[in-house]
Amino acid sequence: MARVDHFPSTHATWIDAQLTIIDESGDAAAAASSPRAERARASLRAHLWERYHAPLRAYAHGGSLRRAGDPDDLVAGYFAERVTAPEFLREWRRADMPLRRWMMNGLGFYARGVVRDRMRDRLRTFTDAGAGAATGAGEPAGAGLGEALDAFAAVDRTAEDAFDRAWAIAVLDAAHAHAHAELAEEGRLDAYEVFRRRVIEGEGYETIGPSVGLDPQQCAGATRLVSQRMARALREVLRAEGVRESEMNATMAEVRRAVGDAGGG
Repeated sequence: MARVDHFPSTHATWIDAQLTIIDESGDAAAAASSPRAERARASLRAHLWERYHAPLRAYAHGGSLRRAGDPDDLVAGYFAERVTAPEFLREWRRADMPLRRWMMNGLGFYARGVVRDRMRDRLRTFTDAGAGAATGAGEPAGAGLGEALDAFAAVDRTAEDAFDRAWAIAVLDAAHAHAHAELAEEGRLDAYEVFRRRVIEGEGYETIGPSVGLDPQQCAGATRLVSQRMARALREVLRAEGVRESEMNATMAEVRRAVGDAGGG
């Protein structure tokens, strides 16, 4: 069976390809009537939701973003109003930063807007009711706006850590799925079974080997093979996320460290 390459061999990633399809459809009106462009948009929406819903929800649960409201509502609103906007990913490409930071920063800006709009609505309510500028003991109706927005100037580090852990799990899951599919197409799921039992379950080669018909040396070779495929798959997933080659090794280490921390060691 011919080997199937699950990843693009050029810098153009799957996300780039979907954006190109949409761009080639012309203006917004033309794109709206193009089934191919609509499929590309739907694929992008589904991909971003699957990859980033859990990390963004974890981020919204922590620190100052809790002031903006329910985390699920906040993330859903962010996707509906910002992420699905035509320019969102185009601006990310021009910004030249990892997609995870673009998504996380975007939620922070969106939350600021939610708080700002809420406070302005409150101010208008007081004004319309004839309360003037007073909300209580000499406090201006908009006094809380500055404080509420200042709270978003530096979101707690714990919220960013929660985002990074959830994102690391998501990209490792994606890399695992790609590598597993590749091994399945090559008829090498026996090697994956050895890897799973050794690396994930901690079983020794002395018990794995007899059950799969391999000696310890062959088991070790199978584990190395799958480990290399997993690392390659992770590298490609991160490249699609906008990670530069100069930052790749450090980011891969961060992913593994974040998942290790999340697992308690």
